[in-house]
Amino acid sequence: MSFPQPKIPGFNTDDVTTDLTEAPHRAAGLGQAAFAAVAASADVEAGQDDWELPLTEEHPRPVVLVHGTFGNRGYTWTEAAPLLRRSGHRVFRLDYGRHLHPVLFGLGDIKDSARQLAEFVDEVLRRTGARQVDLVGFSQGGMMPRYYLNALGGAPKVHSFVGIAPSNHGITAEGLMKLARQIPGATELVEQGAVGTVVPAWPQLQHDHPFQRELAGLGETAQDVRHTVIATRYDDVVTPYTSCALAETEGRHVRNVVLQDLDPDDHTAHVAMPYNPTVLKVVLEALAG
Repeated sequence: MSFPQPKIPGFNTDDVTTDLTEAPHRAAGLGQAAFAAVAASADVEAGQDDWELPLTEEHPRPVVLVHGTFGNRGYTWTEAAPLLRRSGHRVFRLDYGRHLHPVLFGLGDIKDSARQLAEFVDEVLRRTGARQVDLVGFSQGGMMPRYYLNALGGAPKVHSFVGIAPSNHGITAEGLMKLARQIPGATELVEQGAVGTVVPAWPQLQHDHPFQRELAGLGETAQDVRHTVIATRYDDVVTPYTSCALAETEGRHVRNVVLQDLDPDDHTAHVAMPYNPTVLKVVLEALAG
């Protein structure tokens, strides 16, 4: 079965090569072009998830996609969701961390966001009949689920967890401002008043916040969960890019991937990572287990 590409205002999806084996070296250009298209209108309709489609024997686990700060279930996954479906996966996306803004999410208290993820995963498991899900998260969405796994008892419900440019050890305030400037409406939201009041997640995302110390104290990884991290040397939000990596502890399955080790000519930065074909190829490999 084939799935149509989503229609993005001002962006011709026919120009994008979605067979990742055909043109891996186009990764940087495609990623930046795709992000530029969706960033022009952050309110991109997500469409329906796969609630009515049965799981398959080949792909028995639902894939839950977790957007990042100032993200939403629509524009963050315009490339990943249709690709996963064409590969036979069943896709489910949530908007978490709603706070003040009607379109941009990932702004609320991160612990509350983790609880929202827990509720969503339980609903996906209940309605699909699956025993476990796979998680794919970008930026905050590649970090926040660690609280779900290690503090909220989520680990037994997750088989694989893939973090795309995850803020696993926090971000600097400068990095957060760089992110805000690239998302339509985000800078205005931040400038409404005291950042910590307007955007509760903002201080929690910073590397020296008590939340980050608590998260670290819970452990970098979870027992029996397959962890994959995909970072880029050109990350301008999560800096240094090496802070994305998780500790490779004996007895835990951890794979840390740097995009440029796969394609040295790829200059993709933080915000374009979820649209990058090479990144998405690694995601598919990780989900294959």
